[in-house]
Amino acid sequence: MTTTDQVAQYLIEDQMADLPDAIREAVQNGVDSPDASRVLVSVTPDQTVVCDDGAGVDLGSETGMRDLSVLGAGTKSREDDATLGEWGIGTGAIIAKGAVRIWSGTHALCFDYQNERDTGPFARASGREGVVVEAPHAFDGVCVTIDHYASEVPDPDSYRWPRIVERLRKRFAYLTFRTGVSVIVNGDPVDRGHPFDAVEDGRMTVTRETPDAYLALEQTPAQGLATYSNGLYVTTDHDAGLGGVVVSKGNLTLNFARTAVQSGCDRWDRIQDAIAEARVTLYDQLCDDALTDQTRAVMTELLTSDDELRERWRDRDLFQLVTDTPVSLARIQAAPQIAWQDGAGHGADALVERGAIILDTSDTATDQLVTTARGDDTAVTLPNTFDVATRAEEAGVWQGYTRLADAELSTRQERYLCFARALADAIGVERDIYWGDATPDAWTDGHSRIVLTDSAVTSSHRLAWTHDLFLVLCHEAAHDRSDKRRTAHGRRFESRFRELVEDSAVRAEYTGLVTAIADRGFEPVFRERGVSLG
Repeated sequence: MTTTDQVAQYLIEDQMADLPDAIREAVQNGVDSPDASRVLVSVTPDQTVVCDDGAGVDLGSETGMRDLSVLGAGTKSREDDATLGEWGIGTGAIIAKGAVRIWSGTHALCFDYQNERDTGPFARASGREGVVVEAPHAFDGVCVTIDHYASEVPDPDSYRWPRIVERLRKRFAYLTFRTGVSVIVNGDPVDRGHPFDAVEDGRMTVTRETPDAYLALEQTPAQGLATYSNGLYVTTDHDAGLGGVVVSKGNLTLNFARTAVQSGCDRWDRIQDAIAEARVTLYDQLCDDALTDQTRAVMTELLTSDDELRERWRDRDLFQLVTDTPVSLARIQAAPQIAWQDGAGHGADALVERGAIILDTSDTATDQLVTTARGDDTAVTLPNTFDVATRAEEAGVWQGYTRLADAELSTRQERYLCFARALADAIGVERDIYWGDATPDAWTDGHSRIVLTDSAVTSSHRLAWTHDLFLVLCHEAAHDRSDKRRTAHGRRFESRFRELVEDSAVRAEYTGLVTAIADRGFEPVFRERGVSLG
């Protein structure tokens, strides 16, 4: 391989982005060294030292000097799974980060790429031109010392230093497993053992060994799927729809920076096929309640493009109605008519509660289903649609909201409102309470106010209406976002609502308020509790 000066500078300065890249190259070279059993790494803000106990390099010979000082002149082959290196540019990555000494046997090769040193052998080094000097004594193996350039490393007090060390541990996590060479970073082994140990043994995981890789998959899509080429970390895929690790048996074809797998890598194509099969196995194990939004989106992508999976998963609750209620493809397709909209209003909510299917396209998986079904060439068919506003009007569902001033309220409404304000204060609902006019029993903005309506009260009997207002108040307090447009009656809401209603302290405050009113009357209790109308 030959390069121009511009290409060489690009590879050294731009493709090897940070210090961990350079350290990775030095460690990788140490692991590749014949007969190496251990690589020691010491990283401080001032200096990095990487030493291996391998056969070393004869820097006193023309060949040894050339292999380490000429870009692309190394002896490693991209098809050689016995070594990790591919491009022969490891030294270029290393010399970009500081004044470098590569010591092996009785000689040391010195570089000062940025020409910052003016003493010793570094003074005779210039740019990519290294200088070989005799060492004071022999070193078995190879020792690489990088005296960091200040411009290439974080400030010594930066929070980034602990992250650099942690990133190094991650990069080399499975090198020992694949090569048998132990890697020690700042005194601690980084070996994580067998890849299958990365996931907890259980129903929510799939472990599989193929001729090309070890797959350890789990239902943690937010963490992503980490890929290791022959034990060396490459990248994490956050769009795979699952988590875990993949460790290839042999090298993957990588880009110069070793941060991505190149297209056309046959081994990676076979691994991808194995991941796809294992992913379906994992999804089959998951109950619908355990599916994350990202998992549902990936399952929808698979379902809409694969006839077998569409039939297999058509009864799975992968989609969402405007009320946050899960719904299956089978139920959607069984409806005489359906509708969809981005988010929900109370008109759509009321229609769903009456049995209509109105899909929420603000949900990624649901939007993907609708978009696919509307395409010109699709195997997914959905029923004919209806207009939500027209259907709501025909059903007599009013969708207006009016907050009434305290002075506009009737005597009965004033009593209801004062009770609700006293109760909210007693049970710790820190929102302003108002009365209003709308179809629903109440609405809230999710953080500062709750507006109750006449429909919240089902009976004029005191014990009945006080309990009605208790339940409605708890219901609205359980919403952490506006339900004026979107009701959001999902599992998260249900959990908060149950916790509030079933809290013994909350029920005790409610009972105490109702008992006090029964004993002393409304007005004295409201005055005692500082409750009044505006």
